Amino acid sequence: MFFVFFILAIQTVKVHLFPDPRVVSQARRQYWAQVPVSTSRGDIRDRNGIALALSIPATSLFIDPQYWDPQGADALVGILDPGEARRFKRPLSGRFQWVVRKLPRDRAALLEKKEIPGLFALREKARVYPHGSLASHVLGFCDIDDNGLSGLELAWNNVLFSPPQTRLLARDARGRLLDMIGCNTGEIRAGVGSLRLTLDARIQQVVESRLAQGAKEVHARWAAAVCMDPHTGALLAVASFPGFDLNQRGHFQNQEALRNNVLGRVYEPGSTFKPLVMGLALEEGVVGLSDRFFCTGSIAVADKVMRDVKRGGHGVQDPAQVLVNSCNVGMAMVGMRLTPFRTYGLLRALGFGERSGVDLAGEEEGLLKPPEQWLGTVPANIAIGQGIAVSPLQLATAISAIANGGHLLKPYVVSDVRNGKGETIHQGKRRERATVFSESTAAWLRKAMRRVVSEGTGKGANTPLAEVAGKTGTAQIASGGEYSKGGHVASFVGFWPASKPQYVLLVVLGEPQGARYYGGELAAPLFRQIVEDLVQLPLGKTS
Repeated sequence: MFFVFFILAIQTVKVHLFPDPRVVSQARRQYWAQVPVSTSRGDIRDRNGIALALSIPATSLFIDPQYWDPQGADALVGILDPGEARRFKRPLSGRFQWVVRKLPRDRAALLEKKEIPGLFALREKARVYPHGSLASHVLGFCDIDDNGLSGLELAWNNVLFSPPQTRLLARDARGRLLDMIGCNTGEIRAGVGSLRLTLDARIQQVVESRLAQGAKEVHARWAAAVCMDPHTGALLAVASFPGFDLNQRGHFQNQEALRNNVLGRVYEPGSTFKPLVMGLALEEGVVGLSDRFFCTGSIAVADKVMRDVKRGGHGVQDPAQVLVNSCNVGMAMVGMRLTPFRTYGLLRALGFGERSGVDLAGEEEGLLKPPEQWLGTVPANIAIGQGIAVSPLQLATAISAIANGGHLLKPYVVSDVRNGKGETIHQGKRRERATVFSESTAAWLRKAMRRVVSEGTGKGANTPLAEVAGKTGTAQIASGGEYSKGGHVASFVGFWPASKPQYVLLVVLGEPQGARYYGGELAAPLFRQIVEDLVQLPLGKTS
């Protein structure tokens, strides 16, 4: 028995270490390989169920160098760039080489029909964005294997991501694909989750297209717009210019286009800040409705002279006229009446100098100097919207407090999140951060801002289709502690209907080129165009 086992052991070693060449050749032809491929990722939809991001069937092509003829590379030119196709014109090593990932099924089928030796196909799922650039800064994007890299795709990757599936590939002696056996790797899950947003794709489309058109007409370096429901804090549209197409990965190389200007850029708000400061002054009792301010066109504050846009001044102004005419001298007088430490705390309560807590990544805090630095002209400057830096989202949220009766709300963009079992694991809702104005002060501000549009600097936003209230803003751009010549930010913020606001909208055009740069000239007409488009849509009441 020992002798028999000894002979068998010798034969076993011989077969394993010195196999027959015919067996080796056959084994090589019937090799198997493990390849991870993408599976379905969870959908992202707007408030009405319109798909903004989803996964669809796709085909990936790979080469087995064992059967590949470099002459077949010419057939790949229609799928790949000539430079990429040239890479496959030389002998390849190994047994597996990707050619292209996640082609549309119809394009891949053209090559599959040719039955090119050594070229094989795998079925995968591809992440697509049906509306291209729509809400691109909110949605974000994924890598080639569907892992979230930015935006909501990254923030909710643990809910949306489905682990890749490992495919076992076998060949017959002729190199034909015999079978593909799938087995999940990683965490075993019941399925992928999904997101429903507060965004309305119709509002988003109008705001984005109008903003891009307006920015291009004045050659603005950047632009931003945000539309929200002032009673809940729900964001209905978040638009940033320049934008990018989520389906074109080449667009991702432009880092400036990837920035979400609504929450990732800060600027001096200029006169759009005046209603907020006036409201604080009324609440604090340092300004009364019977007060009058005499504007001569300039005012000396500390060691500097502050000037009004209107040469010669506006004359005697009551608090409402200070806003209607956007009087810098009057607002400077208001700012000097406020005490620095108290005003600093009130501005913090309005959400400035800190993040709003919106459920989006990349939010900037802005800049609000500590009260110890409120020396000289600082209080007067802040009253006219200079010497303070805000994000468009911060300003729109603060103006919403005027529209809704005095309540500062936390903005949000995710309406609800469901896991793979269909269970709701997160739900966005109204969250009040602070009460910043009394109802009477908010009502007075709404009337004054209506007059800004009907008879003041914001006439460019007036429309017969809606009762608009708002405020224009024009600010210089500070660089190195000094205001640069020729650099401006034009903006307009408002709400409608003025008596019972349902929507708040802020439009900002950064660094427009040309002789025109005032908010009333550039941003107000753009605001009007957006409002006129929206009121003609069957939007219904926001929820």
